[in-house]
Amino acid sequence: MADPPSAPAPRAPGAEAALDAAARYAGDPWTPQNPYFAAAEPMMERIWPELILPFIKGSDFACVLDLATGHGRNAAMLRPLAGRLILVDIQPGNIEICRRRFGDAPGVTYLVNNGYDLRDVPSGEVTLLYSFDAMVHFDSDVVRAYLAEARRVLRPGGRAFLHHSNYQEGHDWRTAPHSRAFMSRDLMWHYALKEGLRAVRQMVFDWGGVERLDCLSLLAKP
Repeated sequence: MADPPSAPAPRAPGAEAALDAAARYAGDPWTPQNPYFAAAEPMMERIWPELILPFIKGSDFACVLDLATGHGRNAAMLRPLAGRLILVDIQPGNIEICRRRFGDAPGVTYLVNNGYDLRDVPSGEVTLLYSFDAMVHFDSDVVRAYLAEARRVLRPGGRAFLHHSNYQEGHDWRTAPHSRAFMSRDLMWHYALKEGLRAVRQMVFDWGGVERLDCLSLLAKP
């Protein structure tokens, strides 16, 4: 039986407020009205079989957590594979859109979070933590906070599939090419190691005509 939900590890004074501010800076623009969601929906039909599915092949889909699910375009691809599906977003309105989209589908859970932890998810519950086209905007401190949470919520042998930025030319994602936050392939590998995860594989790739802008990382809990 999985452990009950447990709070993230205590943080130094002021760290919680800093994480909250960073999470809100990344999450506040992605309201249900943001036109990007509708524009991005059609591209999943191409990206899923060409890029994502081959990369996550061999993962355990018994319990999948879709982090920063938005309007559920990734969840729609994951749902046929997942035994259970946990949809998480910082925006309550996006979670409501997902509720309307998937309804009372068996095995689907909906959670609104604070943008930097997964405190409502029981420890050892998840077999695949998945995030595509969202973490590219996250502050590096938020990324590391989620890696610590991934270590907690994943079962032994569970994996985290993370699409993140490989952009290192600026520190404000709102002014960067394709709204990319400061992050890198090597920094992800380093943070994962620090948080007790190991890199299974990583792949740097182009996005929107910008060379080597993004990275896919597949991490595993020992």
